[in-house]
Amino acid sequence: MGSVRLLHCADIHIGAADSSLGSFAQTRRYETLLTFERIIDTAIDRKIQVAAIAGDLFDSNSAETSLVDSVIAKIAAAPDIKFIYAAGNHDPLNSSSPFAGRELPNNLFILGGKDECLTFDDLGLRVYGRSFENTHMQGEKNFSLTPPDDDYVNLMVLHGELKSDLKSDYNAITPEFITSSGMDYIALGHVHKHTEILKLENTYFAYCGCPEGQGFDELDEKGVYIGEIGKGLCKLEFVRVAKRMNIYEKVDISGTNTSAEAAFTVLSVLKKKYGEDYVNNLYKIELTGDIQEGTIISTDEIASRISEVVCFAKVNDRTEICVNYEELAKENTLKGTFVKKMLEKINTAQVSERDMLKAALKLGLKAFVSEVKFDEA
Repeated sequence: MGSVRLLHCADIHIGAADSSLGSFAQTRRYETLLTFERIIDTAIDRKIQVAAIAGDLFDSNSAETSLVDSVIAKIAAAPDIKFIYAAGNHDPLNSSSPFAGRELPNNLFILGGKDECLTFDDLGLRVYGRSFENTHMQGEKNFSLTPPDDDYVNLMVLHGELKSDLKSDYNAITPEFITSSGMDYIALGHVHKHTEILKLENTYFAYCGCPEGQGFDELDEKGVYIGEIGKGLCKLEFVRVAKRMNIYEKVDISGTNTSAEAAFTVLSVLKKKYGEDYVNNLYKIELTGDIQEGTIISTDEIASRISEVVCFAKVNDRTEICVNYEELAKENTLKGTFVKKMLEKINTAQVSERDMLKAALKLGLKAFVSEVKFDEA
């Protein structure tokens, strides 16, 4: 009984730019292309026979020509691998598709907008699936093509979301759809977080997630599935391919007296936790802990110092000022009057409002000794 060496990837979003990265966003756009090229190099090294790309290869149908040319050239440079593509909601298969009107490599197979089956007799493989033709697509109760009862491996490539019903604009994939499909493995795309290899009756399926995080809400390991599938066989391992990780980290800077000391503390924590590779990651840092009244902590300075070492850093200040508010409120000064009024508001406020008022008190005290940025709250 035969098997196939498979690489399953999806949601590469070549050309995507995360605006929160500022000037680094443009570099990040091209890193998505480099990651795709690294995926293909990995496939060649692992002697992969089929690469299933489950949608959103490009971030949009307006991907620039140089990016599309590079993708096509890289696929053509791996002629021993069959690339199967099911277009997603970001790059639907229509007249605006990045692939429209281009001469495509002989080893690139793009599934159409209707249920389709591609047969590869040399591999003993059939590949089923369909592409988005627009930004939205309704799911199906059952796939309309049923695989023959033979020894061929049956693979499906789909972009969509697992649902209990068909109420979705993004190709709902229900348990009934999976169990009735007759597939050995379904390579899924659309969800950016990878799942474990799942199974319903005789069908294995999984999301591989995206190979590069698209923002600081995508913090898990990013990569692809690689291995072997066959009849009753699914030996796929998750392989990290991301150039960088998006990391959100809280760092306690209690006891520091300057922004330079705070930056040193942050870098020490990052290096200890993430090893020598920590310099390549993208960080959103939240400063916590207690600092002495009068200590000026500049998030811009800290971010600049950290960014001298790591790829990118954004810093938010959530520290608390070590101060006796009750004593300060007794002072016959503008600061004392401010604290007194704020304490009165906090003590009489609804519970849901107190955190906001406490933050306002903290920022107000900071404003007495340094500048407060408009977006610091």
